[in-house]
Amino acid sequence: LLLEAETEYADKKDYGRAKWASSRANTIKSEDIISFLSRKAVIPKYGFPVDVVSLDTPDQKVELERDLSLAVAEYAPGAQVVAAKKVWTSRGLKRVPEKEWDVRNYWRCEEHHRFETWKTAGEPEHAEHCCEKATAGKYIVPQFGFVTRMDEREGKTPTGRPRRMYSTRPFFLGFNRTPEEAVAMPAGNPLLRLTKACPGTMGVVCEGYRGRGFYICRNCGAGFAKPAEKRHEKPWGGECSGKLKEKFALGHEFVTDVVQIEFVFASSAVGDRLGFAHSLAYALLGGAAEVLEIPSNDLGATVGKMDDGLMPPIVLYDNVPGGAGLVARLEGEEIFLQCLEEACKRVSGRCGCAENASCYGCLRSYRNQFLHARLQRGPVKAFLEEIRGKWR
Repeated sequence: LLLEAETEYADKKDYGRAKWASSRANTIKSEDIISFLSRKAVIPKYGFPVDVVSLDTPDQKVELERDLSLAVAEYAPGAQVVAAKKVWTSRGLKRVPEKEWDVRNYWRCEEHHRFETWKTAGEPEHAEHCCEKATAGKYIVPQFGFVTRMDEREGKTPTGRPRRMYSTRPFFLGFNRTPEEAVAMPAGNPLLRLTKACPGTMGVVCEGYRGRGFYICRNCGAGFAKPAEKRHEKPWGGECSGKLKEKFALGHEFVTDVVQIEFVFASSAVGDRLGFAHSLAYALLGGAAEVLEIPSNDLGATVGKMDDGLMPPIVLYDNVPGGAGLVARLEGEEIFLQCLEEACKRVSGRCGCAENASCYGCLRSYRNQFLHARLQRGPVKAFLEEIRGKWR
C-alpha cells in the first residue's frame, strides 16, 4: 500500500508525500522479524523487550531506557529525568535517516469512553463520532526514541525532584479475534460474565500538558509545547527551518492478554457510571494483584465502550506486551471470588479516606492520576458488598 501510495503521490507531483511513503516503507522493510512477530503476539514477548526506547544524551555513560508505553509520557518533549546526578530534559523525538515515524489518526470521547485509530497512509478511513464531545487528532509513535540537547549546556545539577509533567491514558481497542464464550459467575446465579483471556490491542496516548499536545518538527524531531512561526533550534544544535504548525499527541499500541468483565445486574450504588466503572476497575486490579501475589504494575485496568443506560465493561490486561498469562488465572470462579473479596477489603475504609473520595491506599496510583477527581471508594464498597451477599 505504501509503495502504491508513493507512486500515486509521485504521479500527482506531490513529492513531499511521496518521500514520506518511501521512508515509511523503508522503516517497515527494515523492522526486525522478532520485533514484528512478538508485537503481533505470534511469539511470546515477555523475554523479548523489543518496545524499549532510549533517551539519548551527550554522556555516553548514561543509559536511559523505558518501555514505549511509559516513554511516551516520561520522555516526551519538555519532560525531565535525573540520572548520574544530573537533570536531563527531553528536547524532541529521535530522527533516523531514510525512515519515518508511524503517524495515526485518532478520535476519542470522554463521555462514552471510546477511542478509535486508523493509519494515515492513503485516504483516511472514516470514523463516526458518537457525540459532540468527541475530539479528533493525530499521534506519532516514537519508535526510534527521544533526544536531549546534545551540547555542554545539557545535564544540570538537580536542585530537587523533577515534576511529573505528563501522564498517559490507556484505551481498549478491541480483541484481535473473537473470544470464547464468556464464563458466567457464579454458575447457579450469574452476577457477571467474564471472557476467557484473549489477545487484544491496548492503546496508550499522551496528549501533553492538559491535553494541549506537542508541536513536532518533521525535519529534525524537535518538540515544543507551542507552535513557532520562526526558525527553531535543533536538538543537536543549529537552526532548523522546519514548520511547527501541526499538533500531535504521542501514542503506542501493543497486543496483550485481556479479560473483559460485564456485571449483569443493576445497583443503586452506581451514580456517575463512567467514574464508578473506573473506580471498580482499579479496585479489582488491586484485588487481583493481591490474590495472584504479583506487583500491581504487572496488571492494567480500564473500561470498555459505554452504551447509553449501561455500565461499561471492566477490562483487565497483562501490562506486558504479548501477555504473561496473568489475567488468564482469573477465569476460575474461586480465584475471581477471592479477587472480589480482596477488592472489597481495599475500599472498606481502612485507608482512612472519605467514602466520596479516594487515596493511594485504595484506588489511586500514578498511572491513573488523570482520574483522581472521579475515583470514589464508597460506591464501589456498597456495590461489592451487594455482590458478596448475592453470591452467597
